[in-house]
Amino acid sequence: MIVQSSNLKQLMTNASIMRQKRSHRIDIRLTLAEYEKAQLMADENNLTMSELFRAKTLKNRLPRRVTKVAGQTYWELGKIGNNLNQIAKAINTSVLMGEPVVVDRALLSQVRDLVKQVRREIAEIDLITDLQDEA
Repeated sequence: MIVQSSNLKQLMTNASIMRQKRSHRIDIRLTLAEYEKAQLMADENNLTMSELFRAKTLKNRLPRRVTKVAGQTYWELGKIGNNLNQIAKAINTSVLMGEPVVVDRALLSQVRDLVKQVRREIAEIDLITDLQDEA
């Protein structure tokens, strides 16, 4: 069996962790439904409850925090997208009916530039958030 070096490193790290004695305990409270769901997941994957919770909490990345500004921005972009779809439908309907469509190319260019700017700013915010999460 050939194992890539990154996979070998991960296997060695996992083996090292498994040899360490687990001496810290965390108690959690679950509803009956939560407990039964967790037990079912553990049984289906041939894991103990401890192994299940370690796998779910320590091996998975947490979802990225969404700032209030980012949430508001996404909401506003959704509204803008809806408006653009309505405009596109009206234009397409006009074309199908043979009516002339007048396009303000300067305004269209401004909208295109604004969309690019928003994309850059969102990407920059995501990059900063990722760097903060890694720190």
